[in-house]
Parts: sequence; structure tokens; C-alpha cells
Amino acid sequence: MSGKLLNVLKQYKVLVGGVLIIALLLLAVFVYAGMWPPVYVVESASMQHSDDRSFIGTIDTGDLVIVQSSDGSEVRTYVESYPDGHRTFGDYGDVIVYERYGRSDDTPIIHRAMLRLEYNSTSSSFDVPSLAALPADKWGNGLSEEGRWWNLTGVVEVYDVGHGSALLRVDLSSLLDYYADRNLEHDGMITMGDHNVAFSGGQYVGIYDQSSAAICREPIMDEWLVGEAKAEVPWLGLIKLWVNGDLPASTPDNSKTGLMVVLALVILVPLALDLTGLVLQRRGIDIWAGIKDRLRRKK
Repeated sequence: MSGKLLNVLKQYKVLVGGVLIIALLLLAVFVYAGMWPPVYVVESASMQHSDDRSFIGTIDTGDLVIVQSSDGSEVRTYVESYPDGHRTFGDYGDVIVYERYGRSDDTPIIHRAMLRLEYNSTSSSFDVPSLAALPADKWGNGLSEEGRWWNLTGVVEVYDVGHGSALLRVDLSSLLDYYADRNLEHDGMITMGDHNVAFSGGQYVGIYDQSSAAICREPIMDEWLVGEAKAEVPWLGLIKLWVNGDLPASTPDNSKTGLMVVLALVILVPLALDLTGLVLQRRGIDIWAGIKDRLRRKK
């Protein structure tokens, strides 16, 4: 039995080598991520930068995202990142993966951290210290007192956000009412999908996660974080969505094409090399003869 297995391994050494390389890569990703699973499949279009096209460098439907474990202390929001130009996946700030209300039984959300609210229990309001470093023409507080980032109870507006140049208007008054009804006092992050915008009143407006209960009404606590999105592996997650019957109708066509190309390169090319080597070997041609001869000479 072992002899037959050895012969098979010799005959298909290129294919076996490819499988081993993939296994080693998965191990390396696990060590880097510090968590399991280290990779998540993007199931919706909420992070896309186009309605019908995907791009390498942004997070699109069917992409795999490598996620690194995080306690939230290193997460940089859009507002914090804009002044020094820190960008990930095509925009300012970090993209996080979080559990809604900290519940592990729900599908995690992959969205961008936009700004961090600090609850001020003394005045029943929110402070947003990171706004102090944001250029004055980039944000507003709905007050005549420009530049005030503390004791806010109305709105916080951030202008020209994302690829659609949307207005992000965070309704703190509504959020404070929600807190009061439930006796909440925690800090947290406002999050939003890059693609979650709507045309309203002559402009694009950002639909942030905490604007309704549809995603997560409460600002995201650090304890709810699964991790930070660190890298994108385009298209491969489409396989899982297709097998499970969850492939959205809005999946970009160029993502499907990209997947077919990748599968051809990963599967067909090594198989073709193995078969070609086998045919040549049966004809008495050893394609590895030159390499073997050089190795013997070095010894």
C-alpha cells in the first residue's frame, strides 16, 4: 500500500506540492491572525465601491478577508485616520469585524469604523475627542459653536465621506433616547459599509449601522470585536456562496470571471504539468534531468 502511495506521489508531485504549499499558507495565515477562523467570506455588497464591478484592493461580494484578532485598542476610525492619511481597503480608517450586540450566534459584520463616541454620564451626552484633529471644513456639530466636540446631544456631521462623497450625519439625539430607554452608558464606534449610501435631498447620505435596528443600533464596544480586516483575497469566497445557494444576484460579473481564471491556474496548470511530465517520462524523456544533474555536480 505504501509503495503504491509513493508511486502516486511521485507521478503527481507538482499537484501534491501545490496542495502542500496551500496548507503551509493556511498555517501561516492562522499564526498571523491569532484566531480561528482567520478568514471570513464577504456575503453582501455593503463594502463595494461600485454597483456592478469589483476591484482588487476593496472588499467586494465573494472576497475572502483575512482578519487579525483585536481588542479594539489599535483600531483607527475614519475620523482619526483622515488627518494623517491612514487608509485601508480604499478609504480612511480601519475595517473591523464585529458581532452584533456581542452575540456570537449572529453572522459577524464587516464594516468600516467611522468615529468613536464616548458617553458622558455627567451631562447625558456624547464626547467625540477625535473631531478636534479633523479639519474644520470636514465636520459640523449642528451648533453655532463651531469646533465643539464635547457634550454633544444633537448631530455630528462628517462631509465628503467615501467614494461617493456622502454626508455622514450621526443622530446623537435619537441614540441618547435609545440609551435612556435601556439604561445604557457605554462608549462605542459608529460603523458603516462603504456601499451603504442613499441619494436623498440632492446628495448622497451615509446609512450607518447604528441608524436603525436592522444591523446594530448600539455603538460597537471593543468587547464585541472579532478582529480587524487586514487583507483581501479576491473572489475565492464565491465558491462557498455558490455551494450554499447564497450567491447574491448583484455579484459583479468580473468577480465570477476572476474566480474562473484563478481556479484554472490553481487546478488545471499543475495537473497539466503533471500529465505532461508523465507522458514525456513514458517516452523516455526526463524533464528534470538537467536539474538532477546540477544537484549531483554540486555534491
